[in-house]
Amino acid sequence: MRKFDICVPCSSANIGPGFDVVGLALSIFLELQVVIDPLTPNGAPHNCKIAYEGEGADEVPLEADANLITRTALYVLKCHDIRAFEQGTFVKIINPIPLGRGLGSSGAAVVAGVMLGNACGQLGLSKDRMLDFCLMIERHPDNVTAAMIGGFVGSYLRELDPKDMERKEIPLAEVLPSPAGGIDTGLKPPVPPLGIGHYIRYGWAEEIKAIAIIPDFEVPTATARGALPKQYSAKDLVHDSYCVTDSQDFQFTTTSCTDYGSNPFTARSRTDLPCYAR
Repeated sequence: MRKFDICVPCSSANIGPGFDVVGLALSIFLELQVVIDPLTPNGAPHNCKIAYEGEGADEVPLEADANLITRTALYVLKCHDIRAFEQGTFVKIINPIPLGRGLGSSGAAVVAGVMLGNACGQLGLSKDRMLDFCLMIERHPDNVTAAMIGGFVGSYLRELDPKDMERKEIPLAEVLPSPAGGIDTGLKPPVPPLGIGHYIRYGWAEEIKAIAIIPDFEVPTATARGALPKQYSAKDLVHDSYCVTDSQDFQFTTTSCTDYGSNPFTARSRTDLPCYAR
């Protein structure tokens, strides 16, 4: 029998002018409590039984090929020619992270899933390699990098050679196929290229505390991103580039935290929240 726990922090991203780049891990943790007892098969699909408590308990699926965490773990395992979880795998998910509220709940789930696959398969993957698997699923690096690496990070996607770029841009439906009820579903998924993402960890002063203001409504990522323009003026790009440069000493002045690239547009999509833009 094996027992282990996995804890992954929530995160805040798109901080200041760092759209899709800057993320910060916060102290609300998604927790997995895992027990693997091969002598006690549970008869569950893919040999994995799931229990769940916390945010979203009424809507989160509990089938191993439908739950985002275990689907991600299965993807990692199948990339290493392991078809299913070991017999007698039980995963209890404890999630205090609000869903769809800007605290990286899906990013935390993807990171937890990759770590679960690595631990269950005893694969010995490094954090950098696990980040590659995360970025095959969550295509924007800011939240998943903060959740995987921890702390205050800047991240971006590397320029890959054409062959590796083809693999990275494979549709998500082929990386995490929809449940089809069979153990052979997605048996040969695309293995991520090496070094998809790059990150830098910044310092964080202990005196600076984060306060999360959590709305009582959901803002799906796709909806927020849909509010962004397709083109930006040179003036706005120069402004945000200046702010990123100004924030390298992380004094967090009003100037260095302003953003012309995303916040003004996503704020307009919430006309019922007049203080959102400030």
